Amino acid sequence: MKVALPVIEKEINSKRLVNYHFGKSNLFAIVNTETGEMELLENPALHLERGRGNLIARAFSEKGVEAVLVKEIGSGAFEKLRSFGISIYLVPAEVKFLDNAIEMFKNGNLKILEEPNE
Repeated sequence: MKVALPVIEKEINSKRLVNYHFGKSNLFAIVNTETGEMELLENPALHLERGRGNLIARAFSEKGVEAVLVKEIGSGAFEKLRSFGISIYLVPAEVKFLDNAIEMFKNGNLKILEEPNE
């Protein structure tokens, strides 16, 4: 399964940090949870003031993303992702690194987000 997370460009000890902001994130990591392969995708909607969710959801859909892992997400992006059939999971605030969030997802330790939380 392919999952996407907003990430920060900076790494700490070769570990990528999860970004708190979904729509304003410069980068997204798209991770294949079966193979461990990762692709970095620049945010295709960063230049927009509003309506970023549509472009992001479309890009994820084209890449085969089935789930998004977030710390915070606004209503627009939340609804657009769901309209593309993409599930949204909540990453706890204390989780800082991409690999930890992915491991929690793979182990079934993340809750599905039922509504926007930003």
